[in-house]
Amino acid sequence: MGDQDLSKESGAEHTITARDVVVRFGSIVALDNFSIQVPKGIVGLLGPNGAGKSTFIKTVLGLVSFESGEVRISGMDPRTDVMAIRDRVGYMPEHDCLVDTMTGLELVTYFGRLSGMTKEDSIPRSHEVLDFVGLGEERYRPTSTYSTGMKQRVKLAQAIVHDPEILFLDEPTNGMDPLGREEMLELISRIAASNKSILVSSHILQDMEKVCQHVVIINNGRAITQGPMSALLDQGRDRKRIQVRGDHQALLRFAEQLGRSYQVISVSEEFGQMTIVLVNSGPSAALLELAKAHGVQVRSYVPDKLTLEGAFIRSVKEGA
Repeated sequence: MGDQDLSKESGAEHTITARDVVVRFGSIVALDNFSIQVPKGIVGLLGPNGAGKSTFIKTVLGLVSFESGEVRISGMDPRTDVMAIRDRVGYMPEHDCLVDTMTGLELVTYFGRLSGMTKEDSIPRSHEVLDFVGLGEERYRPTSTYSTGMKQRVKLAQAIVHDPEILFLDEPTNGMDPLGREEMLELISRIAASNKSILVSSHILQDMEKVCQHVVIINNGRAITQGPMSALLDQGRDRKRIQVRGDHQALLRFAEQLGRSYQVISVSEEFGQMTIVLVNSGPSAALLELAKAHGVQVRSYVPDKLTLEGAFIRSVKEGA
């Protein structure tokens, strides 16, 4: 799957494009002829630590200079259309951007003013987005007293206060407990439902699998895989996974017979249960009868799907 581009299956309008972008920090190449196309919707930007995820986001925002290549965000160039892009994008950084002495309300209002809002508009709008992210009376407390989850919520609030078209969220669930992560993912989904484009960088793959429709996987400063989530996780329509239990010898005989009748991809056995991945384009009746004849119990028979973690590991290994 190295350098695989699944985006042709999408046909979606691209909000962010990068072509052959090179970014260096001294002798370190952070982005190496980096090229991607980001469609509308929730897009996961995934990669190992140091892969170039945050560098790419900062490059698109005009915070990092690139020495060659081309970047466009809604058709605009981050090197020349700085103010126009600032009006249209929101950014939730990975690390704290909070001013400890400010309350949550003051902070969000301040960022609204930085994004071009008037004082008259920014205050009521700040209350609105703070309600949305679930910060009640806490909005009147200094952000220095906030928990990690509250800091993540107020960072999201400042990113959406000016109602941007495109959002960049860098590790939005980082440091949050399971309930807080679920609530943050729900907020992201609700924002996307209002016709926003959201690029989410995260190392928590289970979270990304829940909310993203499209995925870009980066390694060593290059995009090695990109495309719809469904295409990335699809193992092929005819690949099936069957789990059976029974006597060890019976399981071995069953697996051997399957190998004569079907294309078997893999066989694994643990604690008296065998998992077999095979190709079967026909009905399941013959396979179930075969299991019955060998005295093994079928526990499940389902399409073989990759998890996002499995797809990520495979992509990184093949792209190395």
